[in-house]
Amino acid sequence: MKKVFLVILCLPVLVCGQITEIFGSGAVNNLLRAQTGDVVFTEIMADPLPEVSLPGEEYLEIYNRSPNRYNLEGWKLVADDQQAIFPPIEIDPGEYMILCSYSDTSLFSPFGKTLGLKPFPALINDGRILTLMDSPGNLIAGVEYSSAWYGNALKAEGGWSLEMIDTGFPFCFEGNWEASTSRKGGTPGNVNSSSRSNPDNLFSGAINLFLIDSLTITVVFNEPVFSLSGNIPEITPGGIRIISASPCDPLCRRFNLILDKAIKRGEVYTLNIPESVTDFAGNRASGDGLRFGIPEPVERRDIVFNELLFNPLPEDPDYIELFNLSEKVIDASELFLASVDDETGKTSIAKQVTAEQRCILPGAFFVVTNDPEKVTSGYPASVRENIFKSASLPSMPDDRGHLLLLNRQMDLIDIVIYNEKMHYSLLAEDEGISLEKIRPDLSSDESMNWHSASESSGWGTPGAENSVSGGELSVTDEVVFSSAKISPDNDGFEDVLVIDINGNGLGNTVSVTVFDETGSLVRKVAENYFAGSSASLVWDGTEDDGSLVPSGIYIVLIELFDDRGKTKRWKKVCAVVR
Repeated sequence: MKKVFLVILCLPVLVCGQITEIFGSGAVNNLLRAQTGDVVFTEIMADPLPEVSLPGEEYLEIYNRSPNRYNLEGWKLVADDQQAIFPPIEIDPGEYMILCSYSDTSLFSPFGKTLGLKPFPALINDGRILTLMDSPGNLIAGVEYSSAWYGNALKAEGGWSLEMIDTGFPFCFEGNWEASTSRKGGTPGNVNSSSRSNPDNLFSGAINLFLIDSLTITVVFNEPVFSLSGNIPEITPGGIRIISASPCDPLCRRFNLILDKAIKRGEVYTLNIPESVTDFAGNRASGDGLRFGIPEPVERRDIVFNELLFNPLPEDPDYIELFNLSEKVIDASELFLASVDDETGKTSIAKQVTAEQRCILPGAFFVVTNDPEKVTSGYPASVRENIFKSASLPSMPDDRGHLLLLNRQMDLIDIVIYNEKMHYSLLAEDEGISLEKIRPDLSSDESMNWHSASESSGWGTPGAENSVSGGELSVTDEVVFSSAKISPDNDGFEDVLVIDINGNGLGNTVSVTVFDETGSLVRKVAENYFAGSSASLVWDGTEDDGSLVPSGIYIVLIELFDDRGKTKRWKKVCAVVR
């Protein structure tokens, strides 16, 4: 009898290339699982009409940026409640694949490898969230595209695709996509016409935080974060721990944080993000911790108008700056803006300041505009983190307007009536120049309390302290001047004189008159002005006709009449230096 020996060799075939040689390419697919970012979206044709040179149908393009071949069977293309499941199909390393509706497969096949899906999710023109999930449901790719990414009004009208600029940074959304520059309108199945180096070197980190309830916080990051669950943030002051962090949006930008104790009303906390939390590119957060608290109902003059740009440069947006005067935390989504037509008396539909819940802390600035990036780039003194996009602002005519700030119950919170004559009288042109409140606590509906932003500030300070400041309000002396001299040259330093008057009782009436050294009348700043218990009045160094006074010494006469019939008078001196 012959003996038969069966020899089994255990070869250390651990390298992907060796496995391919022995077992063929199919085995690689069984052993390798795609990681987040291995396959990415690189092109989006959401608005194909009017056609340029491509078929007038929607499509997506995905790209395998890894060194591995993947079998996509069971993968899902998801857009909200719509999803399409992939049949057995492979994507090679460095390969592009066009995704389209099953009925359009023949239209796109000439451009490259094409997969027709049934159903193919609708690509909304303005934008939506798209995700690519593997068969177990892990996120592989995702993007929330926007029509604002075109950066070209003509191409945004249709027929042009959005292309990713640098596939090395697939989760850097805004700034890494732009309109195709191909003469065809797009590059399906091929390297993008926009392809170039565009590294992601910045991660702003947490950009918003609000409360679902006293034990649940939602924190929002500007880019997807895939490392938060293992790097739990801390809350200061201490005593409250975060016991879990779970994503609550498909792209891992929003997380719900569960607390072990309820936070207290009236206290401001800080959420501190660990340095170990990074974006997909490995950047650490550049911003500080986010401060937050329990929002309280907003009442009259809790928050006020503080700066207005109603006559912007051509193609630039208006903006409105609000300031939180109160000691409360205020939810920005509880605020509404409306305009009044003074000729008809009709009030416009109230527009929500922002649909997103957001804490406005005591002493904080909050700017709303249709285009935060343009405002930030146009005004160098601006603070970007305090400037937010609003879907729509009320009408703000260039010559004059009437704005209301309301709460959700439509109670009046603040009011401002502006006109172009409130600008500094010696300005040759006021286009692109904001009006700033001389001090936030001053009444918004008094024209004397507003002044043109200074030239040195860049003609506006959205999100920052106003360039024209009247100093702090004094509550100890009866009459206080903001300065002993003014230099009304619109440079942002001592441009105006703020006169603070602190009377006893609630029924005080005030008159303020300015005279020159010879005793001649120069300006009636206020006449029989009902001040209540106190008032702040402003002189901008001009005469009654609006002309600027010459340099010299000026006498300011303040007369106060109280509700008991008593009169008080003060004469104070102010120098004008030009």
